[in-house]
Amino acid sequence: MAKKIKQKALNFEVVVNGQPLEVVAKPYTAANELPRFRVSINGSPVQIFGLEPQLNKVVVLEKGAAEHSAHVEHVIGETLLQAIAA
Repeated sequence: MAKKIKQKALNFEVVVNGQPLEVVAKPYTAANELPRFRVSINGSPVQIFGLEPQLNKVVVLEKGAAEHSAHVEHVIGETLLQAIAA
């Protein structure tokens, strides 16, 4: 069995429509080897974001109980995509 490598959480702030949002994104690798993130915005319930290679974007895969606008999700997805590329 392969040993899992624990990855550090990403903590960052984004500003959307003048509103600062505190984001905590905990990275992990899905069974298909693509990067995924458990994301909480301002302490909200976790949403799952993941890389969609066909789109070359990080998108929300599972909303859970969190309710955020598509614009907020897009801005966070773009930030996570930059983190993957770094």
